Formats: sequence, structure tokens, C-alpha cells
Amino acid sequence: MRVGIRVLLWIGVALVLSAATAPNFPSLVNQSVGDSFGSLFVAIPIVALLTLVFALRWKELARAIGMEGGPSSRLTMRLAGGTVAVALILAEPLTGETLAASGIAVVLTFYSASLLINPSTARFMLPYAAVYGAAVGAPAVLLWALGEPLAVLSSGLSAKLVGLAGFHVVWQGTQFQLLSKSGEVVSGAVTPGCSSVSSVTMFLGLLALMHIDMRKDVRTTAKLAVTGVLGLTLLNSVRILILLWVGYQYGSAALWGVHDWLGYAFFLGFFLAALPIYSRMGGNSVSAVASSRIVQA
Repeated sequence: MRVGIRVLLWIGVALVLSAATAPNFPSLVNQSVGDSFGSLFVAIPIVALLTLVFALRWKELARAIGMEGGPSSRLTMRLAGGTVAVALILAEPLTGETLAASGIAVVLTFYSASLLINPSTARFMLPYAAVYGAAVGAPAVLLWALGEPLAVLSSGLSAKLVGLAGFHVVWQGTQFQLLSKSGEVVSGAVTPGCSSVSSVTMFLGLLALMHIDMRKDVRTTAKLAVTGVLGLTLLNSVRILILLWVGYQYGSAALWGVHDWLGYAFFLGFFLAALPIYSRMGGNSVSAVASSRIVQA
């Protein structure tokens, strides 16, 4: 009961602070997701997955909170949490301009709230804060650095797949044009946003969380990470092939109508397939085995 109350108090304080540190975050999320899908419904499975990977370590969180003292305990940690929260409030005019910066502010706000309310969980929460922060901020950086090369790669792979599929598409770099069965000219381009950057970074972020929770050895996680990057890059080209086929069959409106939904379905299906595979791969890390023995002792 005490653990549940402290967790709820932490979430409550974090949400209140978020209203000051990242007031634009809900509207930015709504705009981003709404423009692509028209509804926030698509976020539910992702939020459920994030909640699941966090809940897998509930017993460890409970043990950490069980070590909590009174309000005057661990004052250094509490002061650090308060300092971070104040700094985020002061930086809000800057962090509130973009979804990535605002998202990182929310992650740091939740971590600072954990230091304020449950400072004994600082070490437990730190890997989650680091992974969530990186997952929110990395796509923007990677799109800038790798988006264009990956778009070119995806276009090249898609052109080869289209050749095998047997319908005609004219390619000029990342730009494409085809004639639908109804005679409509369908054209567009594979932009950096249409490359596999977003799905790859989201997969690697979720994989990092699973690595923390399942405590797999680094080699096992690295193998699935490489497989995931290659697999999602190839699947993105398959997605583009399907989109072009839809445009060939039904026109441009149909192509753009399923554009984001198809990518979402491919990613979710790939991750749900990778999850049980990862759970069966390799063994636990040396540190995980040692810590489990300590707990049992």
C-alpha cells in the first residue's frame, strides 16, 4: 500500500510540474499524431508497451521505495531534483518550441519528481530516464544526419522490388511517378521522414528498455539490435512497394490514406514478433545473476 501511494504521489507531482516545464507537450503530441493518423488512438499500444516494460521490475522498485526514510532523508537528492525542476521551468520558453525538446523536458521532469518524492529510486530510475530521453531526442538528430542517405537507400531497394512486382514506376533519385489503372498520375518522393529512422530509433529504444528489464547480456541485445536495424530498413522498402502498388491500383488518395497506418502496423508487428524471440535468446548478464543471488540470499 505504501509503495502504491508513493508511486501515485510521484506521478501526481510529475504531472503538476509538467504543466509548468512543458505546457505545450500535449498540444504538440496531438498535432504530430493527429496530422498523421487523425487520432491519438495509435498511441495506446505504444504507451501500453512502455508501461509493461517498466512494470516488469515492480518488485525492485518496491524494494527501493521500501528503503525510503522521512521527508528529511537524502536531502542532497531532493535538492538536486528541485534544482532540475526549477531549471526546466526557466528553460520552458526554449524547450516548448519543438516536440523533441518538450518531450525531453517531460522525461527530466518525471525524473526530478522521483528525486523529490522517492530519492532512494534515483539509481533505479536513471536508466529509464536516459533511454526515454534518448528515444525522444534521437530521431530529430538522426533524421538530420542519416535521413537523406537512408531515403536514397530505401528508394533504391524499393525500385528493385517494384521491378520484381511487375508494374511500372519511373524513379529519379528519391522521386517517383506512376500511372494508376484509372489514368491518374501518382507522384511523390521518399523523404528522410519516410526512411526507417523513426521506426529504427523507436525499436532500439524499446530494446534498450527490454535489456534493462530482462537483463540480457550485451551480445544478445546487440545481435537483435543489428537484426532489427536491417530488418526494419528492408521492411520500410517493402512498405514503400505496397504503397506504390496501392497507388497503382486505386490512385494517390488511397496511397496517402494508408501511408502512416501501414508504417505503424509494420513496426508494431515487427516489435511484437521480436519480443518473444528476445525473451528466449541468450542468458542473463553476469550482474543480473549476481544480483538475483544476493536477493535470494
